Amino acid sequence: MNWYDGRTEPKPFHVGGAGERAPKSVSHISRSFIVIDYENDDGIYEEAERIQFSNEGRLWENDDLFAKLIDLNARGMPFQYQPKDMESPEALMAWWQESGRLKKSFHLISWYHYHRWQIRIVDPPKIGVRGWAGLKPFGH
Repeated sequence: MNWYDGRTEPKPFHVGGAGERAPKSVSHISRSFIVIDYENDDGIYEEAERIQFSNEGRLWENDDLFAKLIDLNARGMPFQYQPKDMESPEALMAWWQESGRLKKSFHLISWYHYHRWQIRIVDPPKIGVRGWAGLKPFGH
């Protein structure tokens, strides 16, 4: 896993035990919806709910999306690690930390084996850590 610039390795928060279902988590953005997933009784990940946001402008500048993701974060909902999606909710949260807009940590959930997952705490970045010199434009 490639950790975020300006941060040390995220702190472990919870490691799912064998057979323990992953909690609901923020999966991705689909048009004007935040998609929340959950693991069903058969171990299959399904959509639990969609939260609509005002789809105006670029995602990283969208105040309604920001407010709704911050609310999910305040409720302890983890954000799925999506390294191939440059506009994933997790990437947006990390960038908002880097820009100073988000001053709090968020929970990141990732899978390291089939049905084995862990939740880590991603703290805001600090200048100089891992060579971070400050904010870059979103997606760089």
